[in-house]
Amino acid sequence: MCNKNWKFLDYNKEQRDLLSQKLGVSKIISTILLQRGFEKVTDAERFITPKISDFHDPFLLKNMYQAVVLLDRHIQQNSPIAVIGDYDVDGITSIVLLVDILKKFKVYPQYFVPRRFTEGYGMSKEIVGRMLKKLSPRLVIALDCGTNSVQEIDFLTKKNIDVLVIDHHMLTRGPIPNAVIINPHLFESNPSLRAMCAVGLVFKFVHAFLKYRREQGDERAFTVRLKNYFDIIALGIIADMVPVRYENRIIVKYGLQSFAKERRPGLDALCVVSNIPSGQSISQIDVSYKLAPRINVSGRLSDAVLPVELLLADNISEAMEKAKKIDKMNRERQRLEHAVTVEAEKIIQECYQNDPGIVLFGPHWHSGVVGIVAGKLSREYNRPAIVLALERNIAKGSGRSMGDNLVDILTECSSYAEIWGGHKMAVGISVKPENVAAFRTAFNRSIAHLHQGAQIVPEEIEVAYTIDANDINAHFVQELEQYLHPYGQENAEPIFCIKNVYFPNCMEFFGLEKKHFRFWIERKDMPWLTGIAWNMSSYIPDSRRRVDVLVKIGNDTWNNENFILLNLVDWHYTP
Repeated sequence: MCNKNWKFLDYNKEQRDLLSQKLGVSKIISTILLQRGFEKVTDAERFITPKISDFHDPFLLKNMYQAVVLLDRHIQQNSPIAVIGDYDVDGITSIVLLVDILKKFKVYPQYFVPRRFTEGYGMSKEIVGRMLKKLSPRLVIALDCGTNSVQEIDFLTKKNIDVLVIDHHMLTRGPIPNAVIINPHLFESNPSLRAMCAVGLVFKFVHAFLKYRREQGDERAFTVRLKNYFDIIALGIIADMVPVRYENRIIVKYGLQSFAKERRPGLDALCVVSNIPSGQSISQIDVSYKLAPRINVSGRLSDAVLPVELLLADNISEAMEKAKKIDKMNRERQRLEHAVTVEAEKIIQECYQNDPGIVLFGPHWHSGVVGIVAGKLSREYNRPAIVLALERNIAKGSGRSMGDNLVDILTECSSYAEIWGGHKMAVGISVKPENVAAFRTAFNRSIAHLHQGAQIVPEEIEVAYTIDANDINAHFVQELEQYLHPYGQENAEPIFCIKNVYFPNCMEFFGLEKKHFRFWIERKDMPWLTGIAWNMSSYIPDSRRRVDVLVKIGNDTWNNENFILLNLVDWHYTP
């Protein structure tokens, strides 16, 4: 912790003052907007007040018209339609969105989610085989997968089955499949569209479909309100760690707010088992740490069709039954994840502390939790991490990165991989067990080449503003929430520096193994500020010495009372 560097972000004071005046926001808010590249008043205004009217025409996406016409034709012909989606939150919410919209038109496609341990990831030959045993579709729609499924799509097209792919993954092997494909990474596209995950692209697709049907005079298309699905779409956007900019920001902002209104039964039940009170909006933190892990858990440990059924449930009793099953699995996932993480950290400290990247293989580890562990290790060690487990005699796992582009890294060492795919922040990969050591060497070499041989440097924390403790009040926090929320990729929660404070002896330790602590910062003639330091109980300052602290600032609720809460990021002794 103590090796982190603090980088105080610079800004032009004249631009800051002008932006503050034009927008009618505080100088702190305008400073943060400048730091994030919003120098023009119009761009900054669009960011702080996102509007549904700012959505681009969905037909700007290449192949969108062909895709809509293809679906419409099969609906008119009453063709059997199959939907295949991935087993993560993005894939699951993509299925839910498309299936629920089609139900409004009396179209009931059968959906299939890969069974992780027998069918692998995405549109594999195994899931295609299971689908064909159950159904004879004339149209197959692949969601959050399919870009790299050349052989499977060729197999289907030879059977005169049309294939539509809606995906955001990079093409990592072979030619572009012979299908109608909506994927902004394959074709030149607007940056706003390239930032979307699969459920965002499905949103664009159903938007285009509704526009097409309205032009045909279909009255049902006028009754569908897409904003009523922003809650579902927001789950996928946040969980898939795509940029919370452009259209993603509009959807997430309105989607999170919608949780304070009437919730659909599946989400209401999920919130109940996640201890999220009804009648309030939720944050991206609630999604990332409470809702998304529970949606993901079925695909990690069992059958991911369960959360699809949960989110499509029509009544609360059915939804609660499924939500309780999911919550039980989530507790088991937490146990497995903790065990793998502890063992993985020990291996790193003993063997790979100085490697530019992390590649770990545990034949006995549960493959359903390696992605979560990879994410934790990447954050903790500030470097790309790949964690593998043995599955059907292959070392199979996931990679996560907090900055470096995993697609670029893996492209250089892909000869050691049996199969891989994903995007710059997250990938799935399979390696023969006997090739793991060679792959680790190539992976580290690729990262070193990416950094042109530079050594690993201590993590750098970007500090937005130095603020006086007495200036932290309800109005300031309300401004943060109004103008900067929701946070996420490319819109990180701002970090503030408070100088020359001290932690008195009234710190309180809590949690499993007492790894966390609460602290209080004294203020003159004002109530003390309350703070929490997560996983930092082994790193506390001398209560007799003054410190400079880095914190994130927000609201919290306890016993139905709101209060300001600081989240400690780091501290240094005051010079």
